[in-house]
Amino acid sequence: MGEPLAGRFEPRTGAKALVTAEDAVLLVQERHADGSPFWTLPGGGVCDHECPAEGLERELVEELDCRARIDDPVSTFWYAHDSLAAPLSVYTVFDCSLLSEPAPNPDEGVFEAQWVEPEALPPATLPQVRYLCSDAVASD
Repeated sequence: MGEPLAGRFEPRTGAKALVTAEDAVLLVQERHADGSPFWTLPGGGVCDHECPAEGLERELVEELDCRARIDDPVSTFWYAHDSLAAPLSVYTVFDCSLLSEPAPNPDEGVFEAQWVEPEALPPATLPQVRYLCSDAVASD
């Protein structure tokens, strides 16, 4: 057996917002490396000097120009990227409430934001997000 691949599969830390209102969840549309769209929860990577909640607060301002009340973590999920620099991310998902309206910022990779009922999620919703959305609204 060869030498272990030290550091190569070190996951990137991230944070996502699970924002619900009535029977809907807030999703954002981003793009894969090949340009194809997908839907996910708002949020992104956490910098080394930030805790996950601080990183999420920054990401919401950058990606959606909005602020939110960030409550307790409710879940985690993994995502495999088409990126050699950080092929894997592990996201802490926080229960959140928006304090202002979201305005997608394409310069930050967010092309659309929509409130969606879990039974009507867009086909390109990430499977991990699909599971979290149906579970979140069911437990409200």
